[in-house]
Amino acid sequence: MSSARITALEAEVAGLRKALATRTVIGQATGLIAARKPCTPQQAFQLLVHMSQHHNIKLHVAADRLVTAFVHAHLGRPVEPADQMLWDHVDATTANDSGGSNDGFAEEVSSTSP
Repeated sequence: MSSARITALEAEVAGLRKALATRTVIGQATGLIAARKPCTPQQAFQLLVHMSQHHNIKLHVAADRLVTAFVHAHLGRPVEPADQMLWDHVDATTANDSGGSNDGFAEEVSSTSP
């Protein structure tokens, strides 16, 4: 096998590993959002996409920051203000804001929010 082919395969494996890691954290963040709102996983993912675009950060970075902030908060550790701002955005956003379909989500959020 040529060294160019080996290099290409190594790059592909590295890309697949990164995709697997980012997919996991995106799934975790989606689950946390869905539990917090509450909403469907699809709506939570759309909200995550909206937040990523609104704050101009990559989707997996936004997801990682949300998960990290959640873990820190529940362990009693300080949460970075920028990461808390992302959770504040989640709390303030409805399905209509994120471009998703309503399906009663906005009414449910407004009736369950403090």
